[in-house]
Amino acid sequence: GAVKPRKNSAIPGVTIKQFVEVIPNGCSTPDFERKPITLTLQEGKNAMFRAVVKGEPLPKVIWKRSKEEMNNPDKYQMSFNGITNEFILQINKLTSEDTDLYHCSAVNKYGEATCTTGLKVIQGRTDLKKELQDFRKMLRKRTPLPAQKEVDMEQVWQLLLNADRKDYEKICLKHGIVDFRGMLRKLQQMKKDREDKQQQYIYSVTNLKHIKVNKEGNATFHLEMDLKNPESRIYLYKDGQLINYGFNDDKVKHCLRQAGKKYNFTINHLQLEDAGVYQIKVEDVDVFSTELEADFIPVGFRHSLSEVHSHEQGNAIFECSLYSPCYDAVWLYRKHPIEESDKYKISISPDGLTHQLVIKNTQLTDEGTYTLNIRICSSSAWLEVERDAFPIWALFLSVCSESHCHLDKGLSVSAQKEKPAVLSCSLNNDQVEGIWFKDEFKVRLMKEPVIVKAGQNAMVKIPFEGRKPVRATWLMDGEELLNDARIHIDKADNFTRLSISSTNRKDCGDYKVKLKNESGTLEASLKLAVIDKPQKPIGPIEVVDSSTTGITIRWKPPKDDGGTPVQNYIIERQQVGRKTWVTLGETSRNNSTFTTNKVGQGKSYRFRVRAVNAEGKSKALESDEVMAATKAFPGPPAPPRIVSANKESITLSWAAPPKMGNSRILGYIVEKRKEGSNIWTPITDLPITDRKWMVTDLKEGLQYEFRVAAINAAGTGEASAPSDAVFARDPMKPPGRVRDLKVTNTDYTSIALAWMKPDSKEGGSAKGYKVEKRSSDSLKWTHCNTVPIGLTTCTVRGLQAREMYFLRVRAINEGGLGEAVALDTCIQAMPPIVSPKFLRDDTMKNIMIIKVGSCIRVPIPFEASPTPEAIWLKDGLPLPSRAIVSTTDGLSQLLIPSAEFSDSGLYTIILQNEWGKKESFNIPQSPGPILLQEKVPNTVTVIWEPSPTEKWESNLYYVVMKRDSNKGSWQVVGDLIYNNKFTITKLIPGRGYCFRVVAKNYMGTSDPSETVQPWIMQKEKDEFKVRLPKYRRVNQNMPPRFLVLLKPHVVTTAFDCHMSCAVSGYPKPKITWYKDGRNLSEDPTFFSTNDFGVCCLVIPGVTRRDEGEYKVEATNELGHAVSKAMLIIKGKVTLVKSLSLSA
Repeated sequence: GAVKPRKNSAIPGVTIKQFVEVIPNGCSTPDFERKPITLTLQEGKNAMFRAVVKGEPLPKVIWKRSKEEMNNPDKYQMSFNGITNEFILQINKLTSEDTDLYHCSAVNKYGEATCTTGLKVIQGRTDLKKELQDFRKMLRKRTPLPAQKEVDMEQVWQLLLNADRKDYEKICLKHGIVDFRGMLRKLQQMKKDREDKQQQYIYSVTNLKHIKVNKEGNATFHLEMDLKNPESRIYLYKDGQLINYGFNDDKVKHCLRQAGKKYNFTINHLQLEDAGVYQIKVEDVDVFSTELEADFIPVGFRHSLSEVHSHEQGNAIFECSLYSPCYDAVWLYRKHPIEESDKYKISISPDGLTHQLVIKNTQLTDEGTYTLNIRICSSSAWLEVERDAFPIWALFLSVCSESHCHLDKGLSVSAQKEKPAVLSCSLNNDQVEGIWFKDEFKVRLMKEPVIVKAGQNAMVKIPFEGRKPVRATWLMDGEELLNDARIHIDKADNFTRLSISSTNRKDCGDYKVKLKNESGTLEASLKLAVIDKPQKPIGPIEVVDSSTTGITIRWKPPKDDGGTPVQNYIIERQQVGRKTWVTLGETSRNNSTFTTNKVGQGKSYRFRVRAVNAEGKSKALESDEVMAATKAFPGPPAPPRIVSANKESITLSWAAPPKMGNSRILGYIVEKRKEGSNIWTPITDLPITDRKWMVTDLKEGLQYEFRVAAINAAGTGEASAPSDAVFARDPMKPPGRVRDLKVTNTDYTSIALAWMKPDSKEGGSAKGYKVEKRSSDSLKWTHCNTVPIGLTTCTVRGLQAREMYFLRVRAINEGGLGEAVALDTCIQAMPPIVSPKFLRDDTMKNIMIIKVGSCIRVPIPFEASPTPEAIWLKDGLPLPSRAIVSTTDGLSQLLIPSAEFSDSGLYTIILQNEWGKKESFNIPQSPGPILLQEKVPNTVTVIWEPSPTEKWESNLYYVVMKRDSNKGSWQVVGDLIYNNKFTITKLIPGRGYCFRVVAKNYMGTSDPSETVQPWIMQKEKDEFKVRLPKYRRVNQNMPPRFLVLLKPHVVTTAFDCHMSCAVSGYPKPKITWYKDGRNLSEDPTFFSTNDFGVCCLVIPGVTRRDEGEYKVEATNELGHAVSKAMLIIKGKVTLVKSLSLSA
């Protein structure tokens, strides 16, 4: 329905709009419980608007101003206070331009509530700060302070000894020293005397830091001291009185922490009485003095809240007093704010120091913890409401034992499980009071949890009544508690008490007390809550953005909030190289990110974050070094991906660039171009913030490419590579079935497939293929490749050996997946069967001769699938125990570490696979004697006796070789000969030849059979004639030609220069040198030579005048040649050496 204004807000000036006609039960439109008020403030101050809203569901609060946007997070800080339920707008460092109307809106899905407030900024005065300080001092003086102690003048002089010169005047005026010059003279003498005394125990004292008060209300001062004896005693005095201190314990009042030579003293939980002069002494020697002034001690509770006991329907009064006025304190009950009403009366004394809360007509439900929060700290106490009658949940009734008092009617119980139980009885005397018991126990229980602060003591007292003796047992989370250093259990006849000293967060939990006597048992439960400062936030601190203009960090809330909700976070910054930490600001408890623009370009910083709750600040979570980076552009993203395409639009998606520069990505520029064009045009006028976009304004049928560039605070980065080209057309049909799917190879871990492309008539063309597999014992198909394969082959890897697999392939294109085609049978993951076969080469020997004591190593390569069993035999019998046999893929090896005479013999290896096929290693025996016949001139026929191996070896063949009787190299003249003779041709008459024959099979080569005497071919002698060739004279004439050209030279002044070249020609050419066109032949300062065509020019002791172009010219009657080069002169480097001479 239409939006209707509603004007029934209880707060004047609030306008409510309703978004719906009917609001469901339990829901409501937003409204203001307290609207922000108009402010008038000085320039330079901070303004803070506070608003409290209501509505169901909880509204969202939006702040705006009339004149301009509120975009500066350092200027305008919006937060939520969970304790007071206030939405806060803080405007920092006010200027006159901040004068404006500010609008606050509370919105949920049923309506909107709006109000307006004003801010007026007036010009400040230079003495405003001083007036405020004086006003604070005046308020503090209204509270009676402890009487000032008279300071011993000796302590004042010790204070002056360690003070800075700029503080001398202030100390003298404070303590009544008027002779300033006399003071300086006395100080000079005292410093000298103190240094003399300190030399007994101390080497040096440095880095003295005077006392400072931190925000946690603790004071610290420290120094660096190098003691001669580490066992020397160190004393701490306050106003001349010796005080005790602890070591490394924040729970004691005065604490010393030592790290090497550094000594750090801490005064915890400051009170006004802690003001005074503090001195450090080593043995009896003064070392350091500093003063804690009362004005620097943060004020808190003078008298804290204390526990209150009240009867039912009575009034309970909580009261406390402060050291300084506070008019905006907040009372809390169980962490919820309390406002003045008929139930609660809140009062503050006119001076703002005394605060009182009255709880009227107290009930049992009013029991609990009440807290007064004064911003910087809080105080809590427990309200105990005492009952006027005994509990009504007893199961037995006790009456007086007088004779005239008895039960007319006994107890009657009528109850069902999970239903109310009604107990009743009647007495003969209505003047008798009855008391109800359960198992003869009358017990008073605490329904509210016991809340204590960490470090304080917790005590729980449970009174009871019952037949004695009664045994009491305390349990925590189901485990019995026993007395120890911190836990103490007391028991009396009518109560039991549990005391826990120095509580911590680990003491939180469910506690139970069991009471038992001979009549029965009773259990009482309670909760103990220990509240403390929160743990530090969970790290590490993450740098979300780092640029030249700012740094954004993020952290996680603390694992333990200390038992009270985290109110806000404090962020501090330290520039690397400096010691001071600067507070940058705060964030609300729901905001774990922070951005600061107070950074310098290229500078490094550290950040730390503290969580804050009602009990204080946590320890700091510190970051690593963070640099405010220089200006850097983002890198190129990956090429955009085509999501879908049709004739009207193409949808793209892309990923963020891996390198974002030094700031976050603000958007992207997407460009397009037609296929084959070099012109890119943007598809939008403004950057695209998403990483997906649908491109329109396309021409159907054209092919397009796209690219993307990222934008950050520095500007636009480099564009990505172009996307795949895509047509602006409607999607294609899915492809058809692949054809001729078959297995091409297998092994124990993979199966190789091959197939043919689908028929184009069955569907669209295939752009890729998907391969799927499933094991024989599964019905689920799984993908073998995540990206479609472009080829028609694929190797499926990662299989289990000897497992059976089903495989199928389907084609894919832009139209989708085609129909799957599977193999007809299940394929086993194992290699194809290969019968055992030895791999013989020339390096293998038939006979091995080994010295006694040497190692016998016989490797035999083979091929087989699967790997066969290798059996070694010696003389047909198993090997001796000393022999070691190892068989791997393709190699079996026999190893005998130390040979003996008994190891001589014939060794045989047999390969046998799992199907029973065997292969033995047999090397053929040598052929028989050789017979030579010369039936045709210049040829010889070699005939030999066959090898005995030929009888059982079908694959035996022969090789015939020859060599010159005067030379030692053998040449193969016949190979793969399967008979017993071979004819050799092209022999030279008169030359002697030797022949040999060897038998071969695939196992190896036999020993050769050779001729005994060389075979000489007879030749006829011819008439010797000598023919001399006719002499023909060589024409040597040749024009000049440079074989090596002149090269440029760079020579230092006063050094010699040698320039050379090489020239040829006939007749011998004449050589002439030139400088800048001037002939150097007659110049005596130049020296030239020509030795067998190598021409040199020497310039002794070059000067600047010798710099220029040099030319050498070679001429003869057939022509001339020229070569040129430049000579550059550089200045001389002067070296100075110091000499020390002595007479």
